[in-house]
Amino acid sequence: MSNVVAKYAAKYAFKKVLNKDQDKYKDKKVESQYDPYYEMIPHPRKPGKMKKVKKEVPAYIPPAEADTLARARKTAYRLDFSLFNFLGFRFGWSSVIGLVPFVGDAADAGLALNLMRKMNNVEGGLPNSVRIRMVINLIVDFLVGLIPFVGDLADAAIKCNSKNVRLFEEHLDNKYKPKELIEEERRLPKERRPRPATVYEDFSDEEIDRLNTFVDQHDDVRQPTPAYSGRRDRVPDEEMGLPRSGTQKVTKEKPSRYGSKNSRR
Repeated sequence: MSNVVAKYAAKYAFKKVLNKDQDKYKDKKVESQYDPYYEMIPHPRKPGKMKKVKKEVPAYIPPAEADTLARARKTAYRLDFSLFNFLGFRFGWSSVIGLVPFVGDAADAGLALNLMRKMNNVEGGLPNSVRIRMVINLIVDFLVGLIPFVGDLADAAIKCNSKNVRLFEEHLDNKYKPKELIEEERRLPKERRPRPATVYEDFSDEEIDRLNTFVDQHDDVRQPTPAYSGRRDRVPDEEMGLPRSGTQKVTKEKPSRYGSKNSRR
């Protein structure tokens, strides 16, 4: 029982951290299939339309690996996507650092290596085939980045860190994804299959959940009675110059200015 509680507590903790960072960039467009945070999927109720959704870590991935994946996605997004759009490319810190000749490219490669090291720290490590493909992505990114300006644009298009996170996601799916879920997704059209190690969370679902927190949806809620605003429907009271029933007081009538009861002062 304690293991189950610890499992869900860990998932809740890293999901809160990841969602907080995702919300900062929710207004950004999804411009790449390697975006670690968001995805554009076919709209379920509007044929021909696309819908932006959040990418969340699925429950079948153990807490330690899920935490590593969440942190890897966060790092990859900041390095590859988080800053601005220029000439159709989304720039992150990796591309900006790479603008500094050679030194910047070396620092960029160091950040990518550090991300690879953290992903390799999962239980059992990464297979050699996955590590080799990650290293190839890194080498290509470094060599292209050495070309002034054009290389930096190409570097922004390559998205080395996000591609390596995708390789990590595929590894986690191969290791932990249930066979029943694999068979179920194979029956879906290709464009509706989720990315590796990913479940989608709809923005509208979040809004409905928040609304339901405050709205009482029980059937036995008493309906409000209609309100009447016309003055003729109001009960005479002190505001109309008449006392309420049972509270009448004997007052001495004051004479008017010109001896008329209706004249105003």
